[in-house]
Amino acid sequence: MNVKVSVIIPSFKGSPRLVELVNKLAEDDYRNKEVLVVVDAPSPEVAERLRHQPVKTIFRQSREGRVSALIEAFRQSSGELLIFLDDDVCITGEGFLSRAVESMKGFEIGEFMKTVEGEGLLAQTVNYEFMSFNYGSMLLASRTGRCLGLNGAAFAIWRSAYEKIGGFRPKIPDDFDLGIRSYVTGLRFGFLKNPSVINYAPSGWREWFKQRVRWGIGAAVWVKENWRTLLKIIREEPSLILLLLFLVLPSLASFTITFFLNTLLEDRLIWVGLLTFSSLYSGLLPFATIFSYGLFVKILLLFTKTLIALIAAFAFFSIFYYRIAREMGFRFNLARFAFLYFVYSPLWFTILLSGFIRVFIFNKDSLKDRP
Repeated sequence: MNVKVSVIIPSFKGSPRLVELVNKLAEDDYRNKEVLVVVDAPSPEVAERLRHQPVKTIFRQSREGRVSALIEAFRQSSGELLIFLDDDVCITGEGFLSRAVESMKGFEIGEFMKTVEGEGLLAQTVNYEFMSFNYGSMLLASRTGRCLGLNGAAFAIWRSAYEKIGGFRPKIPDDFDLGIRSYVTGLRFGFLKNPSVINYAPSGWREWFKQRVRWGIGAAVWVKENWRTLLKIIREEPSLILLLLFLVLPSLASFTITFFLNTLLEDRLIWVGLLTFSSLYSGLLPFATIFSYGLFVKILLLFTKTLIALIAAFAFFSIFYYRIAREMGFRFNLARFAFLYFVYSPLWFTILLSGFIRVFIFNKDSLKDRP
């Protein structure tokens, strides 16, 4: 193959996973390639190990940021196809680069399918979440042929297309910013199932929480800066955008059901107040009892209706995710999905809402460049 490939990897300090990734890329049998690694504040051990690899390594003494690293690497690259990888992903199978070149034929920008590895409930739940991300990207590719929200952990773009949309900019989040500009420009987008990459879940819930706070603020900033474009896209593809929202955040269904069906707090207060009042003034007991009974029945029926609706929504999403899992080659476990639906997704949705409140109401959009 004559296509020259430039693989660009930004990193902060470096890690054993970065070294392993670079090793695999160096050993890849695709000949017309270059691997560019930009490491801010590298650890001595990682720097020493990278120096022994046939790759172009740029060491910077201080932390100058992810976007700065990406721009620096691009300026020193010469490939026709650019592949951007985070420093903690793992490429899968033999001939990763040749398969990437083959998969990118007919597309200008493409996102690699991602699976999550790791032990424990958190990693397994994040894997289901990434499954929904993958499916959402696949839907966008098949229905519109364009990319909206790009997961920058692993994607490819032809150099001409990258230059056409102006490349990375110091925006939060930088990958979503690149993705929406590719949508507006009309770049042909492909979802790449082969080859795929492996991501790793956060090491624990504390790290997950810190990550999601960053994501929540970043998403809010992105929406705030691009709301006019997003409204236009929603008008163009209303059903698709709604499906993507419920796919990525299934807790939206529970929130909507509870918001519209649940009994108002006023009903409960009136019911308790009437019971208390009637106990003090026995002459009003018949009226208060009948009215209180009516309110009680209303509360009970609404609670039952809400519960039935929540169970029905869970059943629907379980079937939906099961079919997605089969199509995407993921394993489906009902108990783990129940944790995702009733615990994990509502928690993530709450963090996301807090990010929007922080950005839109309090106008606090500061966010350190993610590593």
